[in-house]
Amino acid sequence: MKEILSRNNPLLKHVRQVRDGKETNEIFCEGARLAEEALRSMLSVRNVFVTEKFTARESGRRIVTECEKRGIAINLLGNKTFDSIADTESSQGIVLIAERPAHDPGSVSSRLTKADVLPLAIYLSVINNPSNIGAIVRTAEAAGVAGIIMSPNSADAFSAKAIRASMGSIFRLPVVAGVSFREAADWAVAESLVLTGAAVSGKGEYYTADWSRRRLLVLGSEAHGLDKEVLAGLEETIRIPMASHVESLNLAVACGILVFEAKRQFAASVEAARRSN
Repeated sequence: MKEILSRNNPLLKHVRQVRDGKETNEIFCEGARLAEEALRSMLSVRNVFVTEKFTARESGRRIVTECEKRGIAINLLGNKTFDSIADTESSQGIVLIAERPAHDPGSVSSRLTKADVLPLAIYLSVINNPSNIGAIVRTAEAAGVAGIIMSPNSADAFSAKAIRASMGSIFRLPVVAGVSFREAADWAVAESLVLTGAAVSGKGEYYTADWSRRRLLVLGSEAHGLDKEVLAGLEETIRIPMASHVESLNLAVACGILVFEAKRQFAASVEAARRSN
């Protein structure tokens, strides 16, 4: 374990660049839970930064021991020095720097064929709230979604805030960034996915859609929804019925409603097929 005393250490300057999104090849993971998830998910962890207080706890010693077994560089920082790299006000005293996972639409395609995965992918169109993105990733993994594809001009799904909101799901679920809607639509056609958009003006209620079919679920921002170009390229549009005085739902909440209805229907179709055989 190497001790770093100065906040001006070049390595700590690099950590702050990763934290602030200025270094896009690596990701910043803070907190014991995310550290455990990162190690469990077999991310390529390059550096670990801990405080003495963190290493004194049993859970901290367990994480440090696992890092030592893997040959990961461990750096010990004083509290004030650690505060210079932390992204939270009440940090637990551990930060990991790991290689950014790399995915393309093919990563999602390969999961669509797996028996334990929903035949469903999600396209996020210009979503600027990293906490919403992280929550959507967490919800999608919980429901068994194949993966997420994101438009240009969306927030970074691998920002420190989005990673925290995902609770580690971002380490395992394929998330593909910088894909235009046209590119996503062409990919969906090649994969026999029905282009399905959620909109206030949707023609059918979400539970009337046949979610046993392979679909690409397209979601827009809470403030602006889906733009005209995207709406024009959809095969189906659906809506979530709400009380008349409510304008919209939180995007992550809406996503949860939709993907768990898809999960329910798909499980029912699989069970029906099993019984018929």
